This record gives sequence, C-alpha cells and structure tokens, in this order.
Amino acid sequence: MKTLKITALMLSAVMVLSLCSCSQDTGDDSGASTTSSAKEAKAVPDKVELKNYKFPEFLDDIKQPDVLSSPVYVSFAASDYMTEVTEQPFDKYECTAVISNSLYVYSEGKFKGLLDKTGKVLLEADTYTSIMPCSKGVLQLSRDKELNAPDDYYSFNVLGIISPSEPPDFKADNITVSENIVDEQTEDEDAENDNKVCDLIVGGDKTVGEGTVYCGWEKIEAVTAQSIGTSRPFNAFYKAEKNGELYYICFDRFYNYTIYNGAYGYVRLKVGDGYGECYILDHEDYTELERLVESFGSSGTVKSPGKDEGLDYIQLELGCGTDDMTVMTISSDGYCLTEHTASGEKTVNNKYFSVLDKESFVSLVKWVDKVLSTEYVR
Repeated sequence: MKTLKITALMLSAVMVLSLCSCSQDTGDDSGASTTSSAKEAKAVPDKVELKNYKFPEFLDDIKQPDVLSSPVYVSFAASDYMTEVTEQPFDKYECTAVISNSLYVYSEGKFKGLLDKTGKVLLEADTYTSIMPCSKGVLQLSRDKELNAPDDYYSFNVLGIISPSEPPDFKADNITVSENIVDEQTEDEDAENDNKVCDLIVGGDKTVGEGTVYCGWEKIEAVTAQSIGTSRPFNAFYKAEKNGELYYICFDRFYNYTIYNGAYGYVRLKVGDGYGECYILDHEDYTELERLVESFGSSGTVKSPGKDEGLDYIQLELGCGTDDMTVMTISSDGYCLTEHTASGEKTVNNKYFSVLDKESFVSLVKWVDKVLSTEYVR
C-alpha cells in the first residue's frame, strides 16, 4: 500500500503550521531525534464560539470502534437466499420463511421445521429452533441455545431435496496466495510492463472475488485479528492492496468471505460533553482530509499550548498501519500539537506546537459530521 504520502503531508504541515521554528537534535547514536519549537508566540488566537460547531451524533453510536466496519463485498448473505413469507401457502402450517424458492420454514411453538414446495414435511418442527442457510446449498440447524448442543447441517438443492451433511471443517491451508506475472501494455505499443498480480485461491480452484473488481491484487498477506484491531469472529484474515487502496478479506468457517475497506486514519473528537472516536475507512475521504489539513493557515509557532485543559479538541492519526505516522491534536483555540514518527534506517520522532487559524477546528468538526459519518451509515 502506498503510505499515502504521509511524509510529504508532514513536510507540508511543517511549512504551513510552523512558519518559523528552530530545531534541537536531542538524539543519540541510535539515530533517533526529537524536534521541538523554541519560539514563544505572543498572540493567542480567539476562541471559537460553541455556536459554530456541534458534536457529530453518529459518534455516539460507535461504542467500540472496529476496523472492519465498512464492507464492500460479501460472497454469501443468508438474506439473499431466505425471504420472509407474506402469504401463507399451506392451510395446516404457519410458514415464516422460504429458502431459495424450494423450501419452506414453518413453526410450531419455538421449534422450526421444513416443508417442500408441495407442503410435504421434510423435517418435523420438534428439534431445532433456528434453520438458516449458512453457505450456498447448505443449511445450518440449531437447537435451543440453553442446551449447548452442536449444530446440524443439511445440504439442499433447487428441487427441495435435503440430506444430512458433515459439519464444516475449516483449514487455513485450504486458502492459498497465487502470484502471477502479467504483461501490461503501456502507451508505447512496443513497450510492456511486467506486473505481479496476486489472488487468493480457495480449495485449489476458486478465485476469491473472481468476476468483480476485488481480485488481481498488487499485494496480499495473511494477518491476525489482533494485528488489525478487530473483534469480529472470522477464521482467517488477509490484507490486500490495490491502486494505493487497502482492504481486508475475511473468511468465516464456511469459507464465505467479506471484503472490508481498510483503515487509513483514526479520529478522536471531544465537543462539550460529547466524546467519540472512529476509523477513516474510505480512501477518497482520507485524501480529502489530507487536502483539508494542507489548506489550514498558521499564525506562528509556540513552545507550549494554552493553559485551558477543558477545551474541545480533535485528534487525527494519519497513516494508520504504516511505518510513517503523523498525529495532530487540535484544540478549539487553535493550538495544534503535531507528532511525526517514522521507522526505517533512521528513526524519526518530531514533535512541535503550532497555532492554526481559528476556523481550522470548526472545519474539521464539520468534515467529521458531514463526510466521515457517511462511512458508517452505508
């Protein structure tokens, strides 16, 4: 994945936010260095009145931010195969759902059973409390949760024929990464570029995302739930990159997969008594935020912030998941603490205070409310 030009962003921010500062190198032989401003500004920008901004309500609904919050593709959804019954097809049974236009789920008390299209009983409603498709052509039948009994599985077809099936046996090595070199024609018809294309293969012959734009990746690697910061109970996780955009491909125990937008940044926001935090999960939105930050004006550099610790603030983490991170903490009076860290041949740790134009804080709050919120209501 591109680092989304974080280093360039940091340099632009230095130019915009720190019009005049001097640096002190406090590093040792390890190569680490810390830079801070050494000039005290005499003027402090006016505080922004509360009437000019409000806390984005959508942040109240995000109790535990999860990086897997913006799905872009689902290989299997039970709702695509199971629909609610609006008109009862049989006199003797109360049907609640129809599966693939071939099976009817009916209820007797808390129990569920199965009928075929003619009304013939295939499974009595005396054992299972839930019957749902769990993958293409397979049903998952669950007993009362209090019994703590294992689920049963049945295969089915469009003719309404069912038969017992073995429980799923997920094995991570059934998913492999395939790498191929493809020739890409350039504007010069006589010249060609060799590019590596990666795909995930399930069961040796099924290409993940085949027929969609979500295949032919530039890079794929297996990751863990802990490394990407999610609590979702998938069985396997992969990080994929394409055209500078980041995605996560996640498999359940049936080898169904969901593709999510990756995280490019993180936001923490306090306005009045409200506090919330969430990821930045859309590449275009993140690019827009970069342009917004670069547009901010500055009224000079300072050595230390104001004394009012109760001010509203917004904190932006830019470059999540990379070795080049910039964290900006901007309070409503315009003070901004910028921290830039990078690892590599020479570790960098730059930290400085600046004073921004007083409308910068308002612009960011409005951006979160009008732009970032849409990522969580799609």
